[in-house]
Amino acid sequence: MPDYSKLGERDLILLLKEQDHSAFNEIYERSWSVLFKTAYLRLKDKEVCKDIIHDVFADLWNRSDNLDIQNLQAYLQTAVRYKIYSWLAKGSNTAHFVEPFESMAVDGHSADTWFEAKELEHLIELWIATLPRKRGQIFQLRYMENLSTKDISEKLNISQKTVQNQLLTANNELQAHLSNYMVVVLIAGCLPS
Repeated sequence: MPDYSKLGERDLILLLKEQDHSAFNEIYERSWSVLFKTAYLRLKDKEVCKDIIHDVFADLWNRSDNLDIQNLQAYLQTAVRYKIYSWLAKGSNTAHFVEPFESMAVDGHSADTWFEAKELEHLIELWIATLPRKRGQIFQLRYMENLSTKDISEKLNISQKTVQNQLLTANNELQAHLSNYMVVVLIAGCLPS
């Protein structure tokens, strides 16, 4: 039996794909505290952070045979950030989120401290994926491709009023799930400079 503590990340990933419990345990031991710190920096709630990390590892184990992971730590960090986003989207945000997001809205450069640009794009893509297909397409065309509602209506062969209604609904849904400050950051991150 190999000494799992001496195995590299690539070997652990390969063993994990074979549902090797010892490889999973080694990944858990190497990663748990770093992932917990990532979550705690954003949430400041130990119990919620523990739940989020537990969910990330449960997902990793349950989906391990189907995952194509190139960089395990990057994958796990992204999974934690997605779980945080999901937790916020369920309306679980509390007062301690207002201050960081307020700071982000005031100083656009500090957003990089919280989310790298790629992570922000990824979070938006994940949210868009939860929308009905047509609404998601309209949202992407408007905010990511910067098309006017008229251009979108012509491109999709639907009325401009339908486009406007779908955008209004999408924006209201986003606002319902996140604080107003997060909405500003997310939309601003999508717009071309």
